[in-house]
Amino acid sequence: MLNPVTDFAPSFRIGRREIGPAAPCLIIAEAGVSHFGDISLARDLVDLAANAGADAFKTQIFDVERLIARRADDWRERLRPRNLTLDQCEELQERCVSRGLLFLATAHDESRIPWLVHLDVPAMKVGSGERHNPAFIRALAALGKPMIVSTGMYREHDVRQALHACAQSGCREVALLHCVTAYPSPDEALNLRAMDVLSQIAPVPVGWSDHTADALAVYAAVARGARVIEKHITILRNVPNAQDWKVSAGPEDFAGIVKAIRRIEAMLGRATKEPAACEGPGEVWATKSLVAARDLDAGHRITSADVLAKRPGDGLSPDRFGEIEGRVLRSRVAAEDAIRLDDLV
Repeated sequence: MLNPVTDFAPSFRIGRREIGPAAPCLIIAEAGVSHFGDISLARDLVDLAANAGADAFKTQIFDVERLIARRADDWRERLRPRNLTLDQCEELQERCVSRGLLFLATAHDESRIPWLVHLDVPAMKVGSGERHNPAFIRALAALGKPMIVSTGMYREHDVRQALHACAQSGCREVALLHCVTAYPSPDEALNLRAMDVLSQIAPVPVGWSDHTADALAVYAAVARGARVIEKHITILRNVPNAQDWKVSAGPEDFAGIVKAIRRIEAMLGRATKEPAACEGPGEVWATKSLVAARDLDAGHRITSADVLAKRPGDGLSPDRFGEIEGRVLRSRVAAEDAIRLDDLV
């Protein structure tokens, strides 16, 4: 059996996309139930995700009777009309493929696991609500696909339990998403440093499932190394008895968010410290060279009083003074001209 701490892959593929430290961030456009059961609106959400440049589109599938107990009838009635049929999911999947998107779906109850098999989704997305539900996680992991596990409301031991469930089913390709299950989540609750804790628990790709009203936390998470970002999308606003729209991007801003993520990734660069190619001119005009402090005649022996460090840096750098100190000039050097090794005996 896999060890739930060490035997997980640091990178893996979801469909055509690699997920891991050397790959671009996977951007999931989370449509959730923002289609409100309207297939036309669902199609528009797919197009919103594609037009913005997201990598994946995700919806949520469930049977209200299987998901919610009768004592929570208000929730049952709220979610009942926000469902999709399997045929509608197939249509959305086809639309995603035609638009270059990965199609993902979160199954919220056991009745929809066969749907995931039928749709042959490239990864299993586990919602935060499956905390303390290892049997369900094992069932999803047993399908043999990579797992993306949201960890809203989790403590460290809950994360280990979920990883253990994945390991029990032989799944070693898992991404963990830090998440705060509040709509919207207040800034002081975000605790983005918890992403570091997830990385310490297991060497897996870590990301951020966003439930904030804007994109600032998304950008901060990417800068902290998130390899997966999930951001809700919507077209409709101010919908009664709904909460996702409060934390969603829309046609007016989702494309800008995706573009900003890619800019941040470009800014992050590599874990090296060396001059960038664009700094080539700066290495001349911004650095300094050793120049004569005054006119120096041939035969003069160089001392520290004879030399200044001045721009541009097209001669000997100041740290090379030791190479000329005490040496004799073979020819005259005018004040503020660079002192070169060829000038010295």
